[in-house]
Amino acid sequence: MVVRAKTKDEMFMLRLYEEASKLDDIEDSIDRYVIGSMVGLHAKAVDTICVLLGQANFIKKHGPVEVSITPHGIKLVENIRLKG
Repeated sequence: MVVRAKTKDEMFMLRLYEEASKLDDIEDSIDRYVIGSMVGLHAKAVDTICVLLGQANFIKKHGPVEVSITPHGIKLVENIRLKG
């Protein structure tokens, strides 16, 4: 199923979900800059997006670089996919 994300935030969340789904636990942490580069974002944009996504409880920060998707973030991705 091809999902078309409309915003950079949505693209980031979709890719984070896809990569996190490959891990043993979907809520394990991942390097946010790796996810950002996968969707074509520069480091400064990744930082800004992660602040906003963290404030909205879609991701949780684990130190300066690592983030994980939250259950609330998983619901967001499911809604994006339904709209897709």
